[in-house]
Amino acid sequence: MRCLFSFLLITASVLPGYAQEYQELRVPYYSESVRITYSPGFLSPGKPALDDRSLYQHFQALGKTDYTPLLRSLKQARKIFQLNDWMYYQLMRKTLDELFAGRSAVEKELAAWFLLSQAGYDTRLAYLEEEAFLYVYTQDAVFEAPVIEDNGRPFVNLTNIRARGGKQRALYLLNFQANPKGNAFSFKLAELPLLRPRETSMTVRFRFRGQWRQLEVAADQNIRDYMAEYPLIDESQYLDIPLSPTLSASLLPQLRQLAKDKSVWETTELLAAFTRSSFSYKEDKEYFGYSKPMAAEEVFLYPYSDCEDRSALFIRLMEELLGLPMIVLAYPDHLTVGVGLPQTKSGFVRYKGKAYYICDPTGPVNSDQVGEIPEGYENTPFEVIKEYD
Repeated sequence: MRCLFSFLLITASVLPGYAQEYQELRVPYYSESVRITYSPGFLSPGKPALDDRSLYQHFQALGKTDYTPLLRSLKQARKIFQLNDWMYYQLMRKTLDELFAGRSAVEKELAAWFLLSQAGYDTRLAYLEEEAFLYVYTQDAVFEAPVIEDNGRPFVNLTNIRARGGKQRALYLLNFQANPKGNAFSFKLAELPLLRPRETSMTVRFRFRGQWRQLEVAADQNIRDYMAEYPLIDESQYLDIPLSPTLSASLLPQLRQLAKDKSVWETTELLAAFTRSSFSYKEDKEYFGYSKPMAAEEVFLYPYSDCEDRSALFIRLMEELLGLPMIVLAYPDHLTVGVGLPQTKSGFVRYKGKAYYICDPTGPVNSDQVGEIPEGYENTPFEVIKEYD
């Protein structure tokens, strides 16, 4: 007891001094305001010269600062909001934008490199003239972003990750590996972050069995906001991004009510009719000017959507209401879905010995018929890019 009492006295005498050294700021993060604690000493190393020796020394200088409160705050926020690697990195960048306001872009980039390395990832730093570029090891496919290979590992450029095929430049790779045994960085979004929802309401109308149905639903605007900043990842990953609690709570009960007492065939036709008729169609290049795969919920948050987006929504709804086996078929310029419905009629395709009926989620508009190959693709070869058992 005497030792414990002595320890408490020492702790109590030290804590006030530390509390005076630390500062707090509020970082805007989508619908949240995140409280971050940091030591001003972390900001003290100035902008270094961009050469191997100076950059290495800058990393070592950051390591001698009291950076742990900042890193701890970021990790706590990650846990509270259940952020994946990319969303965690976005919080880190937004925090550094606040901390280094008025400072050079190089200083922000070097701070991000240091913190991401300390957070456990295998990073690299490249530089050219007055610019620095943060790279991180990933096993995920990221498109339209610069990628280098080092020690047999692919590293994606986080600094210019949304370059959309911009001109590639020859960079100098720093001959220093901050955390060579670090983890791979993941872009997968298997669970949505727990952010305060920003509800937006809408009315959707679709035609089923010759009658127009109308649903009042609400979606979470957060998803549109953070997916607008998301890099372009493999299209199959968008198919697995779940619906928000906001949309699930408003949409799914109404669809279940409409599907009440219906067979699996009729329910599948209901969901196909919903995805075909409730939304306006326009391809990404025509509407956005670039490729923009969507998570299922984004179909409700933009005025237009295409086959990839509707496929994501149809798959989410099928999994929620029926849970039947599915395959995703990729034609050269079209994406659609096959469903393992009871084999009661012709018109199916076989995959691994199972019969799948094509349930195209984009058309024909105002139709609820399923089991037909999309018009114009009857003799077109396809590739199965994903399977749901």
